[in-house]
Amino acid sequence: MTTRGPTDLQSHQPVTILEAVGVYVRSFKKKDSNSSAQQELLRFANWCGADRMITDIGPPEIGAYGEQAVGVVGGSHVADRLQEVRKFLSFVRKKGLIEQNLASHLRIRKTQTRGRRDQQDNQQNRIELTPDGHRKLTVDLEKLIAQRVPLAAVIRQAAADKDVRENAPLEAAREQLGYVESRITEIEIKLRSAVVVARSKQRGKAVAVGSTVVLKDLSAGRQTKYTVVTAFEAAPLEGKISNVSPVGHALLGRTAGQEIEVATPRGPLGYRIVRVSS
Repeated sequence: MTTRGPTDLQSHQPVTILEAVGVYVRSFKKKDSNSSAQQELLRFANWCGADRMITDIGPPEIGAYGEQAVGVVGGSHVADRLQEVRKFLSFVRKKGLIEQNLASHLRIRKTQTRGRRDQQDNQQNRIELTPDGHRKLTVDLEKLIAQRVPLAAVIRQAAADKDVRENAPLEAAREQLGYVESRITEIEIKLRSAVVVARSKQRGKAVAVGSTVVLKDLSAGRQTKYTVVTAFEAAPLEGKISNVSPVGHALLGRTAGQEIEVATPRGPLGYRIVRVSS
């Protein structure tokens, strides 16, 4: 695609959203240029449809973009993100490329912003993950990111219906995209804060985070298999117990053949470690 030069917007010829973004970015002074602003504008262009004429954008789409942006990063960052788009929309209106004041339709609900900021701050603490747990989060993130474009396309199509008050497909798509973006944010925060726990040098001997253990209940005689994981990966129904849980903590450092005793509300329970593997 051929992008227009900095003065081409004065001609009032129809331009695509991506072309308008390109001209706007080139208008930045060198000291004011920053990659995060450009990334946000490219995200906005792709969300709307980069090859569409900028005159085709309407208030419903701008409102929908603002709502999904709250779900992407939340907190203080969402205001910065939307401010870049507001500046862009004000720029193209000033140049006469759009007639409506679309920037006014980009709103943030302050109560949500504050709540999301608190949630984000609480999640910035260091977290530990096993190599398998880190790999699973990475795969989940890739799958969620792949859902963005199809959902955005559904929203754009549904937003074309002017009666947005009773537009069930639009609301459903917004809700789903909000969930997807929220999960993306949650996983990205975890991965940024994650420390991958190295497997024990005593592989297959002493129990450590990442070990799979077969336990025998000394009173009932049943055998159960568990994998010891970090607190962020615990899923008891899947046989994944946390290293800080009573059983998980008691197992750490033990080897096959040893017995452990675990305090429970019903009294102490005894187990024998049958097998340890990594």
